[in-house]
Formats: sequence, structure tokens, C-alpha cells
Amino acid sequence: MAQMSVTRGMRRGVIGALVVVLVAIFAATTVLGGDDSSAADLEPVPGDSFELFDGSTATFVDFAGRPLVVNFWAAWCPACVAELPEFQAVHEARGDEVTFLGMANSDVRERSLALAGDVGLTYTLADDPAGDIFRALGLIAMPSTVFVTADGEIHEVFGGQLDRDGLEARIDRLLEAS
Repeated sequence: MAQMSVTRGMRRGVIGALVVVLVAIFAATTVLGGDDSSAADLEPVPGDSFELFDGSTATFVDFAGRPLVVNFWAAWCPACVAELPEFQAVHEARGDEVTFLGMANSDVRERSLALAGDVGLTYTLADDPAGDIFRALGLIAMPSTVFVTADGEIHEVFGGQLDRDGLEARIDRLLEAS
């Protein structure tokens, strides 16, 4: 009997491990597979409205006409905190080519505001307190960055932390596509 319990426990462990592997493969092919986007794959950004940190309301359509880099971050996310200075540096260097939008995801407004001030973020910041926009875009990783063409089509989605070189390379591809 004891041997049978061990076998069942082992079976549960193997099944659990397989589920984890399958979820990881799914995430890698859907979220990180943005590099393979082509014109036929492009989808429009959602039309949901969101609140900007200045208190006004906006939609993604308000940013049409220029390529857009939307970075989802949160003060509770160490990888997000680590990449924010990189985004600010690239914004300072290339903000005349693309628009940057930082979207605080599932975060407390005061913590988001404090972090943005500490980092010195100067690009447009918005709030997605319940993660509605995050989910509408089908995102699962934090941080996540969505690269949107000037026509409002999603060109690429990247899940994970970006450094300056990775961000700039994706902006170059976005500009080629816009």
C-alpha cells in the first residue's frame, strides 16, 4: 500500500511538471513569439479607455499617427523596476521617433507615482489598476512591452525585461514596419 502511494505521488509530480512545461512552451510561443509578426498577423490595439497619471482619460487611438511603445510595469515587479531607467534613457534618445506610454499594471497608484518619480520618468504614464488592458492584450508576463505601428496595429509583443539594446532593436523594427 505504501508503495502505491509513492507511485501516485510520483505520477502527480510528473503530471504537474508536464503542465508547467506546457504552460512555458505556450507562453514562449505566444507572448515571446512577437519577432515573427508579419503584416498578416497584425491585430489592432483594444479600444478600452484608461486614466493617465495626470487625471485625464485616453485610448490607444489617441496615440495613432506615430509608432507607440507601451510598457506594462509595476512597483511590485523587480524586473520592471530594473528596466524602467533603460526605457527612460531610450525615450530621451528616441522620443522624437516613437511615443512611449508606461502603463502601471495592477499596482497601487501611490506606489506607481513614487517609483515613476524616483526613476525620473518623463514620458506619458497611465494606470491599469485592475489589469483590464493587460488582459485585453492577452499579456501574461511582467513586464511586457507592446510595439504598435503608427496605424494602431500591434507589431510585436515582448514578455520579460528589456535592456537598452533589446529595446532599441525592437524600435528599429517597429519603425521599419510603420
